[in-house]
Amino acid sequence: MTLDDVASLVLASAAAARAYAPDACAGVRRLLGAGVRVGAQTLLEEQLSIRTDAIRREDAGGGR
Repeated sequence: MTLDDVASLVLASAAAARAYAPDACAGVRRLLGAGVRVGAQTLLEEQLSIRTDAIRREDAGGGR
């Protein structure tokens, strides 16, 4: 592999990275956003179930 081949490979790699970087960044941003939404929904459901259990215990007389 000559120096010209290496230079061509580096330039081609840089061009490909520049061309696909915005799409890759947008994809990562979407995945992270989806993860945040799933995590937030899970936390909300967990808090709701804890509150519901506490209310049930109080109604049954085992609360305080």
